[in-house]
Amino acid sequence: MKQTKTKLLCLLIAVLMLLSLAACGKETATEPNLIKLGDCELLYKGACIMEDSNGNDAVVLTLDFTNNGKENASYLWSVDETVMQNGVELEVASIITNYDTLETVVDNQFKEVAPGATLEVKTAFVLSDTTSEIKATFEELLGSKNGTITIDPSTLKRETAANTEPEATLPAAAATGDALLDWWNGEWYGWWQMTGCSGYYENMEGRCWDVCGVIDISTDYTGTVTLWDEDYTRAEPMASASVSLNEAGTGEHGTLMSEGGWFTNVALEHSDWIVDPGIKTDGMMERENIICIDGWYEDGDDEYHYEIYLRPWGLRWDDAGEDSLPNSYEDWYLPLIEAGKPMPDAIGADAVGGDAPVGSDNTGAATTDPGQTASGGDGIVTEEQVQKGYVWMNEVNRNIFDATYDDIVAYFGVEGQFVKEEYSDHMKANYRYYKWISKDDDTHFIYVNFMEKSPGVYTVSAYNTSGFSGTEAIEKYLDIVKAEAAEANKAASANAEMKDFSVEIAQFAKDDVKVKIMTKIPVSGWSFDDGKRSLVENDDPTAFGAGAIQFEVRENVEKFDFYKDSFKNYKDIEDRVIGGITFRGRTYKYIGYEWIQYIAQLDDSRALSVGLRNLDCVPGTMPDIILNNMTFK
Repeated sequence: MKQTKTKLLCLLIAVLMLLSLAACGKETATEPNLIKLGDCELLYKGACIMEDSNGNDAVVLTLDFTNNGKENASYLWSVDETVMQNGVELEVASIITNYDTLETVVDNQFKEVAPGATLEVKTAFVLSDTTSEIKATFEELLGSKNGTITIDPSTLKRETAANTEPEATLPAAAATGDALLDWWNGEWYGWWQMTGCSGYYENMEGRCWDVCGVIDISTDYTGTVTLWDEDYTRAEPMASASVSLNEAGTGEHGTLMSEGGWFTNVALEHSDWIVDPGIKTDGMMERENIICIDGWYEDGDDEYHYEIYLRPWGLRWDDAGEDSLPNSYEDWYLPLIEAGKPMPDAIGADAVGGDAPVGSDNTGAATTDPGQTASGGDGIVTEEQVQKGYVWMNEVNRNIFDATYDDIVAYFGVEGQFVKEEYSDHMKANYRYYKWISKDDDTHFIYVNFMEKSPGVYTVSAYNTSGFSGTEAIEKYLDIVKAEAAEANKAASANAEMKDFSVEIAQFAKDDVKVKIMTKIPVSGWSFDDGKRSLVENDDPTAFGAGAIQFEVRENVEKFDFYKDSFKNYKDIEDRVIGGITFRGRTYKYIGYEWIQYIAQLDDSRALSVGLRNLDCVPGTMPDIILNNMTFK
């Protein structure tokens, strides 16, 4: 018995020694708060709740960042972080700790750490609520190793971010006084190109467009980048990105990084854009005062790589060869900057007296003799027609870039005034330019560019305004033009020849869970896009900007709320019965699109979303008819 007790005592001591050894040091694999990410590691030390600069509750995580690499490294450029709550990714919080120096709680993220050294850093995110579980995932910026920390915010203490509040009467500074900010902030102009194109964009390989942009970064080194090319405007941009700026980089201008936003119709995320002007590669980037934004567009099977080259507005490109100049450099850009004019809100527009495009002066007189083969009239319409025409083209007609010259003539009721005809070596196409002019003021007009899509058939490729405010026209006439368009749609739909349509929509990653959708659609004018699971209001299912009815299947309706916090202008609307089932309705704007969405639980395992993207659903119009004929199986 004594021998047995002795053995048990020895075993107990051995176990205690092993447990003691296992508890020593943070290098042990059993340390639950240690995350190893390749050349660095993170030790989670705790968290608290602070109020951000906008008065929102934010969670602040404290970490030890250890650089295990061979070169200096910062947390910001080593770690990609994602913090989720209630299935939604939380936004980065701005928390000022010293209003005199504008220091923030995350400033240590920018500091470089020597090999083998450790630095305490903090990271902050705006909370959805202060009770639901938080999951923070940390991943190598250029790798795949990751780790996750789970936090219960209800257990966290509140702390104060700063001891002093900013004076409410302090005026905003006209200039930052920060060389880095002063270099980045302002207006930019250049061109962008598509390569590696596939799917819908396969035939656009190597094509280029002019692009304008505005960079606006605040003293906390966060801000926005807004970009628009020839088919967009400042008010309706091609890209809108939230960004962060870091002093670290290969040159004196630091590095810009995307943190969110969107490019055309796809979302941008942290580090999708990494812009370092100090990297001098062959080609365009050999020059000074230039940036390159490059990224990868992917939407189903439609893909391309894009490169956007920008230089400050007002800078001459004398150091660039002819092949490296933007398309409108000589005809549009140079005359504007030589006249000392600011950047207009649309490419081809004039900065003074409205939005007169390239090829015209501010009096509305043609600057090029008319061609011999182009038809045309005087283009004279009322002031109301001019402004309503712009609203119709810009806000209501979702297939405007498929509209022919005859379609535009039919809308205005008169032939346009012919301005010029030319062949574009760059676009390898013929172009014609027309104006529709206000009889009350000939400086008020719409200028429309038409490209020859097929022999003798010219479709809209761009349009601009002159002499009047497009924004004010939209505010004044949008509802009226929408109502007029709906009445025209009703008349056409009442006599439209219809055909049966059916499609099976599978739940994502579960091909055996499907919903069969049956309805009637017009014989022409609508088509189905398999990749986007959408009925498209165009014979071409890939038509840019076309309205569509998009279908999605999930296991329950709650899954459709995953991105709800990112919806803008959210509003619940009246329920709608579709196929004998009551669907809950709502409207919102998401990634640049206006949505009317109807969602319903079909049975225990299937929920369906019927989303109208950039489509109105006025009773009697074709979208309404399609929904009224819809049934499910």
